[in-house]
Amino acid sequence: MSFLQNLLSFKVASLAGLVIIPILAIFLIFIYVFVLGIYNVYFHPLSGYPGPKLYAATRLRWSLDVLSTKSAFKLDKLHKEYGDVVRFGPNELSYINPKVWKDIYATRSGESHSQMQKDPWHYQKHDKTPSLHVSGDADHTRMRRLISHAFSDKALRDQEPIMQSYTNLLMSRLHEVTRNGNAINIKQWFHWALFDLFGDLCYGESFGCLQNGKSHPWIDIIGESIQAFAYIALCRRIPGLERLVFSMMPKKKIEQAAWHTKFSSDLADKRMAMVTDRPDFMSFLLKYNDEKGLSVPEIRSNSNVLIPGGSETTGTFLTGTTYHLLKNPSAYKCLVEEIRGSFQSAEDITVAKLTTLKYLGAVIEEGLRIYPPVPSNMPRVIHEEGAMVCDRWVPGGTSVCAAPYPMFQSSRNFVDPTSFIPERWLGDPRFASEEKSAFQPFSFGPRNCIGKSLAYAEMRLVLGKLLWNFDIQLQPESENWFPHEMVIVWNSPALHVKLYPVVR
Repeated sequence: MSFLQNLLSFKVASLAGLVIIPILAIFLIFIYVFVLGIYNVYFHPLSGYPGPKLYAATRLRWSLDVLSTKSAFKLDKLHKEYGDVVRFGPNELSYINPKVWKDIYATRSGESHSQMQKDPWHYQKHDKTPSLHVSGDADHTRMRRLISHAFSDKALRDQEPIMQSYTNLLMSRLHEVTRNGNAINIKQWFHWALFDLFGDLCYGESFGCLQNGKSHPWIDIIGESIQAFAYIALCRRIPGLERLVFSMMPKKKIEQAAWHTKFSSDLADKRMAMVTDRPDFMSFLLKYNDEKGLSVPEIRSNSNVLIPGGSETTGTFLTGTTYHLLKNPSAYKCLVEEIRGSFQSAEDITVAKLTTLKYLGAVIEEGLRIYPPVPSNMPRVIHEEGAMVCDRWVPGGTSVCAAPYPMFQSSRNFVDPTSFIPERWLGDPRFASEEKSAFQPFSFGPRNCIGKSLAYAEMRLVLGKLLWNFDIQLQPESENWFPHEMVIVWNSPALHVKLYPVVR
């Protein structure tokens, strides 16, 4: 009997131990998180910076904002409450002071670190091959020197016939699909046109979206991958969670990623094998590729970056700017009158002539301001010695960023910032006090957008020919198109419009 009692007591004690251990572990984790939160709020080197205590205590709060697809709006709200600089994570600062562009993104002469590096928690590579998107200073300088030939003034002039052909095809297809008075989702047509164009410029062939009137599988995969990388970046901040996320990833997603890599590599290899002097990106890359040039994997990697970098952002701009024009009839009327009064025929519409149209230029700038294609923060890491940012010392290791959407929406920088007013870019005295230096839609410094000139040319060409050919009417279902979701880039819904051919 005594033996049975001892055995029973041992089992009860063992069971109690099995229950207590996980409880104790949870308790210790809770204590650790609590103590860490107290340290982050009151004793961390950034404790003197303004911002909500919950955001300072744990990165989880900001991660939830990103997952909510409303992080740009939340950061805008935080800046309106706390001012030029906001601490939105234990080790993260966001700025809307225009000085931050030079302090964070420009080359810093006379310092041991000439550039602040991209935050590795935020930026990720598909593989270990460097690209313009993610690379060290030496690799980036080398690659940009070579790739810049594909975006030079000469290249732009040579590439205009290619741009004209796709813009003309877009207009032709829009005439066809709206012939019966049907409403269309103009967003998809913008994106198809830009995707076809950049396929041609990168790989020497179109993806056939415009011609076929349907999307290519790669468009959907690229869009999904941008958001997937954002979510993975959130998980990487929690030890072990990234591996768990990958283990739970659907097999289809893994297969899509593998297909994406192989498809883009095969296209790059096919284009490199062509013997042609057509003025696309690859011809300039290969022509100027010297002994310190790009390796084959680097050419593949960079062409892969240029496709979403050029097509996604410009298509997003065209959609957002079309919406804001249609919501502001006076601006729409001024632009239509300028375009239709400047050209006798569609064939007269060239990039050079469009560049002289002042109101069109103002509309483009205002579109980029009120609806920046990349609204999310672009973080850099302060080097270990620390640095002055906006006249205040920031300790080494801190992640700092300019926040384009909050910066462009701030009344500290712009008058009546939530209104679409192209006149602010035309010398109107009402806007003389604005901090125009805050406006950097293509980023700033040695890592700014290499395709800026090409983007402006395509923006002008599409808007110019669209409003030369059509009157546009926003449909009721798209009246409240904005605001909408975003994760890194805007996750915009369909923009439904009716197009009416201009009778001449």
